[in-house]
Amino acid sequence: MSEICVNKLISDSETGTQYLVLWLAPNNGYGYWYDLNSSSRKPAKFELSNVLSAENGLRYEIVDYQLPDNRSENNISDTEKGRRDRVWSLVQTAVESEPEIYERVTRGEILRKVSERQNIDRSNLYRLLDKYWRNGKSKNAFIPRYANSGGKGNGRKSYCNNGNRRTKDLTVGKTLTDKDREHFLSAVNRYYLARTKFSLAVVYEKLLSDFYSVPSIDKFEQKKLLPSNERPSLRQFKYWYYKNRDIVMEQRKREGEKEFDLNGRSVLGKSDFGLMGPGAQFQIDATVGDIYLVSQFDSDNIIGRPVLYFVIDAFSRMVTGMSIGLEGPSWLGMAGAIANMAADKVAYCMEYGIEITESKWPCHHVPSVLRGDRGELISKNADNLVNMLGIRVENAPPYRADLKGIVEQHFRTINTNSVTLLPGSVKPDMSKRGGHDYRLDAKLDIRQFTQIIIKCVLYYNNHHYMDYFERTETMMRDNVVAIPVNLWDWGRSHYGELRSFSEEYVRLAVMPADKATVTEKGIRFKGLFYSSDRAIRESWFAKARAKKTWQVSVSYDPRDMAVIYVWNDEDKTYDRCSLLDWNGKNAGKCLEEIVYEQRKEKIVAKQLKSSETEAKVNLNADIDAIVAKAQSKALPQKSKKERVSNIKGNRRHERAAMQVAATSADDAAETDNTPATPVADDEMSPTLRMIKRKMEERLKNG
Repeated sequence: MSEICVNKLISDSETGTQYLVLWLAPNNGYGYWYDLNSSSRKPAKFELSNVLSAENGLRYEIVDYQLPDNRSENNISDTEKGRRDRVWSLVQTAVESEPEIYERVTRGEILRKVSERQNIDRSNLYRLLDKYWRNGKSKNAFIPRYANSGGKGNGRKSYCNNGNRRTKDLTVGKTLTDKDREHFLSAVNRYYLARTKFSLAVVYEKLLSDFYSVPSIDKFEQKKLLPSNERPSLRQFKYWYYKNRDIVMEQRKREGEKEFDLNGRSVLGKSDFGLMGPGAQFQIDATVGDIYLVSQFDSDNIIGRPVLYFVIDAFSRMVTGMSIGLEGPSWLGMAGAIANMAADKVAYCMEYGIEITESKWPCHHVPSVLRGDRGELISKNADNLVNMLGIRVENAPPYRADLKGIVEQHFRTINTNSVTLLPGSVKPDMSKRGGHDYRLDAKLDIRQFTQIIIKCVLYYNNHHYMDYFERTETMMRDNVVAIPVNLWDWGRSHYGELRSFSEEYVRLAVMPADKATVTEKGIRFKGLFYSSDRAIRESWFAKARAKKTWQVSVSYDPRDMAVIYVWNDEDKTYDRCSLLDWNGKNAGKCLEEIVYEQRKEKIVAKQLKSSETEAKVNLNADIDAIVAKAQSKALPQKSKKERVSNIKGNRRHERAAMQVAATSADDAAETDNTPATPVADDEMSPTLRMIKRKMEERLKNG
């Protein structure tokens, strides 16, 4: 039976009910799950021992939960992001009040406070909670499902009311027009979205001054406002603004880019989040390996130093993910480590010829918090970690590597204890004048180096004793040895911070996105061609040949181009596309290798083209020489009519003469070069006499 953790789906074979695990108690004694088949919208408490007991072992089935919406950030429109962020700001306090939100009494009190503070009906809050729980407890649960509503292909009708409106004080107000909204936008861009930080009330006054006033007749007054029925009210202006506001752009413009990137981005997490067990916080960072590697294809070529990424659980010091590549510290390298974080480590090690059991590296989860040191984690690529996986991202301030010292210490351990012993490793005296150039000692390629690092990680996780680790009183009572795997296993049995997502879903969250083209030969992307069951079923390639090509959105893993994922714009699902058979030589290769091979083929083709042109020039010269020799013969003695009157007869005589000549040559070869008896001219046929004459002329002319 699989382990039970948050976001696992438990199916009851007797009743057919499906329960989604929402929360587990720190000691894993009980938890709360959500009945996906019920409309009550109320979580229920369950005892873990009851589900895992022997008599219920066959009753409950634990599987991964397939999220209803798995879009990446690149496939969400700005309008949808705005709606999502507004709803999240309403319910964030409530959904993070765990486990109180799952109990009926405390849940009611929490929702009452939110309802009063946000001025929202409690029935709507229950609806939002249902969305949040059913969508894996992630922020993306609140993306509007436009594809499931409205009439497809039907535009919204626009209505216009030219009459004036009555205000609460019974005065006549103004009905807004498109021109008024243009004035609103102009005033907001000029006065509100600026570093001056004017309030909306002040911006409204500026609006009236710029667009709804006229010069005064009185020389002591500068301007005079239009009547109330010709100018918008402050309430109308605020309503329009809050309806159309872009919170992110507002913070960028009013606070400045630097301040926003530091403190305002939605990917920043809480600094006071406690470490309550495995998965409470993972730390990630990169370092350049102190070793030089050689090429996998030509060991004479030194390719430089590799870049290592490690993900480490801050609670147990367990290495939960890793990535080794040739790219400088970048999102691509970090994405590989994050994807590996949720990967099956048994299969991962097997790719490098290393056999392990699940207990040797039992890490395939995502954390609640991921801490880095700025760089990659403050880029827009990290948005999917928050919105798709529900991970809070924390960044250490500049020059404060001590705030993520756990992963920094691991780098020192790897470089000091392992890498320094390898051929090609960097030595302290390398830069000294006259010192030995250790780059020339490089012998390992990147695959061999990865095998070594995996071995080091397995040793560290399972055997490295941390005498500096401060055990808690509970750990001391349970005699927990300060080895990462022991701390991990003990923490999993006492805390419930770990969450589970499928490896493919995590890869989608960190993959780069781009555009591919549907052609008659397949889905063309980066010079490669792919296909999928859906493309064949819907005759994409036949349509592309009959009409014209079109583009589709794709996500891809640059480390292995064997598969890409094509997004469906209508229902926001994706299809897995594989390389066509004739393109299969590129399976298992990274994008850099493929691009290199493509460029090399172009260079070779260019060189061969030059050789081909040269050969063609020589061919034309040979042909011209033969033609010139043929044209140098004496002019024909016969008339034009005589030359064309008996073409068929001439053809028969020529064919007979060629056969006779071939037979004579064979007979001469069989007589061991014995000279043949000469035949008199009067004994020859006219055709043979003609052949003899031509042969004599050729011999005479050389």
